[in-house]
Amino acid sequence: MRALALLLALAVLAGCGAAAPAATRQEQVVDGITIGLEAVDKARINTAQTFVVSLSDASGPIDGASVYLDLTMTQMPMGTNRPVATPLGGGRYRAEAAYTMTGPWEVTVFAEVDGVTHQAIFDLSVVD
Repeated sequence: MRALALLLALAVLAGCGAAAPAATRQEQVVDGITIGLEAVDKARINTAQTFVVSLSDASGPIDGASVYLDLTMTQMPMGTNRPVATPLGGGRYRAEAAYTMTGPWEVTVFAEVDGVTHQAIFDLSVVD
């Protein structure tokens, strides 16, 4: 009986958590490498954002790359915002940054694989 009550309480608590923000995924093929970017859809300013980059080629996921992002406001200069990504394994890399203004942004992913730097530019929009 006690175990059943504990399971019921855990199920209720799990249902009370806030839903994760919706994410958007974009990808491009550059020099035979597929560069993917997952980011929050409808990102907000001055709030930590998580970006997940995925790298793969015809052989599968690419681990061991050096990855960083360059976030650029397309309407006006906002200073340097270049978070370095940490490897998650399976060809995935995670970085965090915050947007400082609403409007259109470009997120350029730089991935150095075997001494060669590949880059892909993704357009994102930040809301109020």
